[in-house]
Amino acid sequence: MILLSAVAFIMSIPITIKGNTPRISQIGIETPKILRFLRGADAAVSLQFDDSMTSQLANALPLLNARGIRATFFVITDSWQYKTHRQEWEVDVPKDGHELGDHTSHHTGAKTIEELTKEIGDCADQLIKVVGPKPRLMSFAIPGGVPWNFSQAQLDPILQKYNLVLADHRNFFDEQKTDPISFVQKAIDTHSWTNVAMHGTGGEWLSTSIPNLTRLLDFINVRRPALWVAPQIEVFKYVQERDAAEVPLLTVKDADTFSIDLRCDPSKLSTFGLPVSALYDQPLTIEVRVPDTWQSFRVTQGKNSHRYVVGPTHVARFEVLPNSASAVVSHQIG
Repeated sequence: MILLSAVAFIMSIPITIKGNTPRISQIGIETPKILRFLRGADAAVSLQFDDSMTSQLANALPLLNARGIRATFFVITDSWQYKTHRQEWEVDVPKDGHELGDHTSHHTGAKTIEELTKEIGDCADQLIKVVGPKPRLMSFAIPGGVPWNFSQAQLDPILQKYNLVLADHRNFFDEQKTDPISFVQKAIDTHSWTNVAMHGTGGEWLSTSIPNLTRLLDFINVRRPALWVAPQIEVFKYVQERDAAEVPLLTVKDADTFSIDLRCDPSKLSTFGLPVSALYDQPLTIEVRVPDTWQSFRVTQGKNSHRYVVGPTHVARFEVLPNSASAVVSHQIG
């Protein structure tokens, strides 16, 4: 069984080339690679807020939205903070691109498997009503400070039932002792992914002050796009897909057109008995050198089509959805 956790690794994947290799080299298309993080970012950070607190709605959410930073909110769906502000949590927060994660229905812990199943399941069922019945991966965070004495083996069947991913390696902090920026800086220095987690913001319990939160968000914001900031589940899917990617196929038609077929090995992913494409839908960033004559190009995959500009060293970067139709890359003139 694959442990449902999120760990980032550095990797470079070789590409199988179909056709006459010398001819491919002559026209200037070279071996592509999958980049470590989306759009070639050097590191990734996911911001997480626990317990569906009203101070998060009042203080954190406006600061995040003003900077276009999307986060994960682990909510307690039967808490008064959630039920009193149901419209904000279930409509406004997802509309702004944030993720709602399962933090159990009451945050009172569990002493039996039956209680554990109900606490996780009731919260998951409510979130499914919010995001819709289509199968998808959702994040789950274990509640702290309450009875919770279960092994991973006991937890896994419940997570699998609801397509839940356990959020781990979460960096909480006491702002009197630890600067949260240090977690982000370490991720930048090590080219890795970090989760920075908080509770109250400018109020309520275990609170992060507004000045410290603002400083953290500004630090992150000025380092984009070299730093990818996204909800937990998006980075999780990228890392899992990237590490499970099979050797991609590059097929060159001529000097102006080639295609890439990208697949993931299902045995390396937690699919819960579903097709890989049902749960893993995060595009991966591909980098490939193209002929010197290319200045722009178009990538078409299924119904999606996007135009890109070639980089200064004649390197093309673009996104490809794995486990889908081949992505056709075409030179654009004018």
